Amino acid sequence: MISTRTRMLGAGASLALLVSAIGFAPAAAQEMAAAETPVAIPAESYDIAGTLALPAAAEGPVPAVLMLHGYGSSADEVGGMYAGLAESLAAQGIGSLRIDFAGMGASEASTLDYTWDSQIADAATALDWLIGQESVDGERVGVQGFSLGSMIGSHLVGTDPRAAAFGSWSGAIYNGDQGWYIPSIEECEATGEDHLELDLGWRMLDHSCDFFTSMAASTALDDFAPYANPLLLVVGADDESVDPAVSANAATASESADVTLETIGGADHIYHVFDEDQALADEVITKTADWYAENL
Repeated sequence: MISTRTRMLGAGASLALLVSAIGFAPAAAQEMAAAETPVAIPAESYDIAGTLALPAAAEGPVPAVLMLHGYGSSADEVGGMYAGLAESLAAQGIGSLRIDFAGMGASEASTLDYTWDSQIADAATALDWLIGQESVDGERVGVQGFSLGSMIGSHLVGTDPRAAAFGSWSGAIYNGDQGWYIPSIEECEATGEDHLELDLGWRMLDHSCDFFTSMAASTALDDFAPYANPLLLVVGADDESVDPAVSANAATASESADVTLETIGGADHIYHVFDEDQALADEVITKTADWYAENL
């Protein structure tokens, strides 16, 4: 059954595309619920940088969530939303692991290593690592995606039955032939250098042509079909970066019979996380943490 909810928590929006994350600093926090540890997870050609957050008062193995960031962002996510989610999860007795894909955040790899295939491999390696931790209950591990991270996550949960729950924010859950990167394939090949530097406005990213071709060839929506566990899809009603209809379509694209589609009225792609009023971003974080507490 699909549960659809619309929350009118704010009004007005200026388009804010994915931007690099800033640090999370909870106001007046006297005692953090999460004990955080930087980690380096061995992968095939580089270590995956990440942050393991465990409930500070945890006794015994805890459920946990793997967080996959969006395009051009990093482990803490835009406005520190993943750092905030990690703290909110820990307050409910849930651990988390947020990682940097190749060339992003604390990753020491090059952005030229950043492709669809590298992101899929990093996500799978991180999930294996998280499930294998003695502090984590490996049968109660979820996956969280944001924008492109949801595209990676939908493939992961559709192909790995160990994922007990999947949450998505502003998810780009579609096959690659719908992506913005397709026009860049010819432009990249035309450089004669097998790579193309993009100006995102907040940072420059140098991509191999393999990034564009591998993204275009991806089949995330098809791969998502076998997923049968609880599903949360959060979208901003005013999202101009990823059409909210993409998540509405994803709500019926898998085998899950427990689907919540949450539309945040007045919210853009990043839930106005840089506004003075943090009501929308805070609502997304709280809603998501509560959902994982109910489903892990």
